[in-house]
Amino acid sequence: MKTYLAVLKKEIDIKALEKELKKKKIKSMAHYKTIGVVKLESESPVSQKDFQDYFIAVEEEKDNFTI
Repeated sequence: MKTYLAVLKKEIDIKALEKELKKKKIKSMAHYKTIGVVKLESESPVSQKDFQDYFIAVEEEKDNFTI
């Protein structure tokens, strides 16, 4: 299973987004309200094109953080 981070557009109805995610078998793992990001988990790839009404960008989470 892959993890994705998605940047939300402003004034999004989270309940409607969750229904849409459920239809596509995508789990919402966390909602970071302060920064407007949602963490998603899915077996199939998730792209911004599939959720143009909700997301500005979607990126696969990577373990390449450096300090």
